[in-house]
Amino acid sequence: MPWLMDGEAPLSVTAITQTIKPDIYPEVEDEATILLTYPEAQAIVQASWNWPYNRKDMEVYGKSSAVTAKEWTQFGSYSAEQKWEYEELAPLSAPYHDPFAYFAAVVREEIAYDPKGLSSLENNLIVMQILEAAKQSVATGTTVPLKTP
Repeated sequence: MPWLMDGEAPLSVTAITQTIKPDIYPEVEDEATILLTYPEAQAIVQASWNWPYNRKDMEVYGKSSAVTAKEWTQFGSYSAEQKWEYEELAPLSAPYHDPFAYFAAVVREEIAYDPKGLSSLENNLIVMQILEAAKQSVATGTTVPLKTP
Protein backbone atom coordinates (compact mmCIF):
# COMPACT_ATOMS: atom_id res chain seq x y z
CA MET A 1 0.00 0.00 0.00
CA PRO A 2 2.78 2.53 0.66
CA TRP A 3 3.78 2.23 -3.00
CA LEU A 4 0.21 3.02 -4.10
CA MET A 5 0.18 5.96 -1.67
CA ASP A 6 3.34 7.50 -3.20
CA GLY A 7 5.61 6.42 -0.36
CA GLU A 8 3.31 7.52 2.46
CA ALA A 9 3.10 5.46 5.64
CA PRO A 10 -0.35 4.90 7.16
CA LEU A 11 -1.41 6.82 10.23
CA SER A 12 -2.31 3.63 12.08
CA VAL A 13 -2.43 -0.15 11.82
CA THR A 14 -5.07 -2.49 13.27
CA ALA A 15 -4.73 -6.25 12.90
CA ILE A 16 -6.45 -9.45 13.91
CA THR A 17 -5.41 -13.04 13.36
CA GLN A 18 -7.16 -16.36 13.73
CA THR A 19 -6.18 -20.00 14.03
CA ILE A 20 -8.54 -22.04 11.85
CA LYS A 21 -7.00 -25.50 12.37
CA PRO A 22 -5.93 -25.58 16.03
CA ASP A 23 -5.93 -29.39 16.22
CA ILE A 24 -3.42 -29.59 13.34
CA TYR A 25 -1.47 -26.33 13.85
CA PRO A 26 -2.11 -25.21 17.43
CA GLU A 27 0.45 -22.39 17.42
CA VAL A 28 0.00 -21.05 13.89
CA GLU A 29 -2.17 -18.14 12.83
CA ASP A 30 -3.90 -19.22 9.64
CA GLU A 31 -5.58 -15.93 8.78
CA ALA A 32 -4.62 -12.28 9.18
CA THR A 33 -6.57 -9.12 8.44
CA ILE A 34 -4.77 -5.78 8.62
CA LEU A 35 -6.46 -2.38 8.40
CA LEU A 36 -4.26 0.54 7.34
CA THR A 37 -5.64 4.02 7.97
CA TYR A 38 -4.49 6.96 5.82
CA PRO A 39 -5.72 10.58 5.99
CA GLU A 40 -8.07 10.08 3.03
CA ALA A 41 -7.98 6.33 2.39
CA GLN A 42 -7.91 2.96 4.07
CA ALA A 43 -6.61 -0.43 3.01
CA ILE A 44 -7.69 -3.88 4.08
CA VAL A 45 -4.99 -6.52 3.69
CA GLN A 46 -6.08 -10.14 3.96
CA ALA A 47 -3.44 -12.84 4.11
CA SER A 48 -3.52 -16.58 4.67
CA TRP A 49 -1.46 -19.62 3.87
CA ASN A 50 -4.60 -21.68 4.47
CA TRP A 51 -6.68 -20.70 1.43
CA PRO A 52 -7.57 -23.58 -0.91
CA TYR A 53 -5.81 -21.91 -3.88
CA ASN A 54 -2.96 -19.50 -4.57
CA ARG A 55 -4.31 -15.98 -4.58
CA LYS A 56 -2.55 -12.74 -5.48
CA ASP A 57 -5.01 -9.99 -6.26
CA MET A 58 -5.78 -6.40 -5.40
CA GLU A 59 -8.80 -4.14 -5.69
CA VAL A 60 -8.82 -0.35 -5.35
CA TYR A 61 -12.08 1.59 -5.06
CA GLY A 62 -12.57 5.30 -5.71
CA LYS A 63 -15.64 7.52 -5.50
CA SER A 64 -16.96 6.53 -8.94
CA SER A 65 -14.50 3.99 -10.31
CA ALA A 66 -12.41 0.97 -9.37
CA VAL A 67 -9.46 -1.08 -10.60
CA THR A 68 -8.46 -4.67 -9.99
CA ALA A 69 -5.31 -6.65 -10.65
CA LYS A 70 -5.25 -10.45 -10.60
CA GLU A 71 -2.23 -12.75 -10.51
CA TRP A 72 -0.02 -10.12 -12.21
CA THR A 73 -1.65 -11.05 -15.53
CA GLN A 74 -4.99 -9.23 -15.67
CA PHE A 75 -6.00 -5.64 -15.09
CA GLY A 76 -9.60 -4.50 -14.82
CA SER A 77 -11.14 -1.07 -14.58
CA TYR A 78 -14.67 -0.05 -13.71
CA SER A 79 -16.61 3.13 -14.28
CA ALA A 80 -20.33 3.77 -14.09
CA GLU A 81 -20.39 4.53 -17.81
CA GLN A 82 -18.37 1.56 -19.05
CA LYS A 83 -18.83 -1.04 -16.29
CA TRP A 84 -15.94 -3.53 -16.04
CA GLU A 85 -13.29 -3.71 -18.77
CA TYR A 86 -10.40 -6.18 -18.56
CA GLU A 87 -7.09 -6.49 -20.33
CA GLU A 88 -4.31 -9.05 -20.20
CA LEU A 89 -0.98 -7.73 -18.96
CA ALA A 90 2.40 -8.58 -20.46
CA PRO A 91 4.88 -10.06 -17.97
CA LEU A 92 7.26 -7.57 -16.39
CA SER A 93 10.56 -7.36 -18.20
CA ALA A 94 13.90 -8.06 -16.53
CA PRO A 95 15.07 -6.88 -14.07
CA TYR A 96 11.69 -5.64 -12.81
CA HIS A 97 10.19 -9.13 -12.79
CA ASP A 98 12.20 -10.22 -9.74
CA PRO A 99 13.20 -8.14 -6.68
CA PHE A 100 16.61 -9.84 -6.51
CA ALA A 101 17.31 -9.18 -10.19
CA TYR A 102 16.20 -5.58 -9.62
CA PHE A 103 18.57 -5.25 -6.65
CA ALA A 104 21.48 -6.70 -8.65
CA ALA A 105 20.79 -4.34 -11.56
CA VAL A 106 20.78 -1.32 -9.21
CA VAL A 107 24.05 -2.41 -7.57
CA ARG A 108 25.65 -2.92 -11.00
CA GLU A 109 24.30 0.50 -12.03
CA GLU A 110 22.47 -1.08 -14.97
CA ILE A 111 19.30 0.80 -14.01
CA ALA A 112 18.62 3.94 -11.99
CA TYR A 113 17.46 3.43 -8.42
CA ASP A 114 13.91 4.65 -7.83
CA PRO A 115 13.37 5.53 -4.14
CA LYS A 116 9.61 5.31 -4.72
CA GLY A 117 9.79 2.02 -6.61
CA LEU A 118 7.97 -1.11 -5.49
CA SER A 119 11.24 -2.86 -4.56
CA SER A 120 12.90 0.22 -3.05
CA LEU A 121 14.41 0.24 0.41
CA GLU A 122 12.20 3.20 1.34
CA ASN A 123 9.00 1.37 0.38
CA ASN A 124 10.01 -1.85 2.10
CA LEU A 125 11.03 -0.09 5.32
CA ILE A 126 7.48 1.24 5.56
CA VAL A 127 6.15 -2.25 4.83
CA MET A 128 8.27 -3.61 7.70
CA GLN A 129 6.94 -0.87 10.01
CA ILE A 130 3.42 -1.92 9.05
CA LEU A 131 4.15 -5.60 9.74
CA GLU A 132 5.73 -4.82 13.13
CA ALA A 133 2.76 -2.61 14.03
CA ALA A 134 0.40 -5.41 12.94
CA LYS A 135 2.17 -7.85 15.27
CA GLN A 136 1.90 -5.33 18.10
CA SER A 137 -1.79 -4.75 17.33
CA VAL A 138 -2.50 -8.48 17.48
CA ALA A 139 -0.59 -8.84 20.75
CA THR A 140 -2.31 -5.88 22.44
CA GLY A 141 -5.71 -5.93 20.75
CA THR A 142 -5.34 -2.23 19.97
CA THR A 143 -4.82 0.08 17.02
CA VAL A 144 -1.16 1.05 16.73
CA PRO A 145 -0.29 4.57 15.56
CA LEU A 146 2.69 4.77 13.21
CA LYS A 147 5.39 7.38 13.48
CA THR A 148 6.43 8.68 10.12
CA PRO A 149 10.17 8.54 9.43
